[in-house]
Amino acid sequence: MQRILYILPISGGLPIFGYGLFLMLGFAAALILACRRGRKAGFPTDAVLDVGLIALVAGLIGARAAFLIFDYSPDEGGVGEWLAIWRGGLTFQGGLLLALIAVYLHLKRKKIPLARMLDVFAPALALGTAFGRIGCLLNGCCWGAVAPPGSWFSMYFPEEAEPMANQYWFYEANPGGWAELLRRLGYPADYTPILPVYATQIISAVGLLLIAGGLIWLERRRPERPEGQVMIWFLFAYGTGRFLIEFWRDDTPLRYGFGAFPGFRLGQWLALAMLAAAWIWRLAPRRRGKPAPGRRRPPSGL
Repeated sequence: MQRILYILPISGGLPIFGYGLFLMLGFAAALILACRRGRKAGFPTDAVLDVGLIALVAGLIGARAAFLIFDYSPDEGGVGEWLAIWRGGLTFQGGLLLALIAVYLHLKRKKIPLARMLDVFAPALALGTAFGRIGCLLNGCCWGAVAPPGSWFSMYFPEEAEPMANQYWFYEANPGGWAELLRRLGYPADYTPILPVYATQIISAVGLLLIAGGLIWLERRRPERPEGQVMIWFLFAYGTGRFLIEFWRDDTPLRYGFGAFPGFRLGQWLALAMLAAAWIWRLAPRRRGKPAPGRRRPPSGL
């Protein structure tokens, strides 16, 4: 974890936040990949750049709005803090929803094929989000739950970091719950914070890189496919991965439970909505759309 990577000697010191830097690096990497893919799909570079910039602005607004609506506490600061995205506080699915709406309106006005353009951006979206997860690691947000002793995919944060502060809070506010947590995970009963947590940011980043590579591989293996299929694959892959990784995260509370069911985390509910949208899109009469241009018939059995 390293929230501030460097302080520029400007105006008394201008901090470079790791989270904000990796958001910018992720956007640059995603846009470079999208421009290369766009040329192969027959789009001029300017059209791809326009979509990327619109998606960036709308995505940041949507991601921040979703965080403020569901997870922001008024005690965390005044109105000025609402815009402090360089410190964290972005909900990916909220950003994706608003970005898709803004891109749809733009492409409809410009009469540019929507599904084909979404296919161009699907692997780029996964790549850019992977950079964002590294930013989460540096920022100390999106942390995992306490991991069992000796877990190979766990890590420690500094004592002053929020994941560790969350452990101290739980230890002091709910001693019985802390004792039960130690017993369930196999720690000695006298253990106190700090305990290792699952490295969910790293796992998510690696998973997103695999999704980006997998989409490109599938695209080449299935050359004859309807336009929009690559984005559908992305929605399925990301939605499934996000739903599963949330079982190992501990940065947001469980919501909307009933009876003995404690509920899911917000990311899981939004992932389920994403999966439902992907299924609806897949089953809709989209076959009337044109297949991706210049495609060969795939080998039998694929």
